[in-house]
Amino acid sequence: MTTFTAPESSTPDTGSPLVIELWTDLGCPWCYIGKHRLEQAITTAAAGQVQVVLRSFQLDQDMASTPVSVPEVFVAKHGGTAEHARRMESQMAALARAEGLPYSVDRPAANTFDVHRVLHLARAHGVATPMFSTLQRGYFAGELNPFDDDVLVQVAADAGVPAEETRALLSGDTCAQAVRDEQAAGRALGITGVPFAVFNGTHAVAGATHVQGYATAIAQARGASA
Repeated sequence: MTTFTAPESSTPDTGSPLVIELWTDLGCPWCYIGKHRLEQAITTAAAGQVQVVLRSFQLDQDMASTPVSVPEVFVAKHGGTAEHARRMESQMAALARAEGLPYSVDRPAANTFDVHRVLHLARAHGVATPMFSTLQRGYFAGELNPFDDDVLVQVAADAGVPAEETRALLSGDTCAQAVRDEQAAGRALGITGVPFAVFNGTHAVAGATHVQGYATAIAQARGASA
């Protein structure tokens, strides 16, 4: 865990609620596990009112928009064989399932920029976290294809975002600069990978730490604002 002085892009503590900013990317399996552990820590820590703000951070901004298999992406980025990539995915699947999370190794992978744009639209409607949670769980379960516009529209609509607004966003460049700005704000914090959580602008946890690690950060952030 790292303690630092937050720049203006990070949300300062106002006493209540505790604000947790979580930089994340849909295609990242550690973000899936890390968010689950953070949610458990919030319950475990009994920290009172907590506001989780999901922030955009694309791990691969140059990834193609046309979906391919996860093993193909792994081999293209890291080398090796598709068989090795599937073994690595199987290990992640076992880890996720041990925590009660569904995980399919047979899921598509593509550029997540549009997902982040819809996330920003959902935030404007106050439903970013439930929308993203549904999309993330469905994606890793192999039940939803987030790179299909119709799927994004439906998931957002189910969360409370009018379908016509999501379709209009996807047909243009709405929220594009907001995503880029948030990515830049993350890099200004020194973020190079996700998940990355900032607690009340004073404490940070890089990576998907264990539940107790997040609970400790919550307690320390609360103590710093007391």
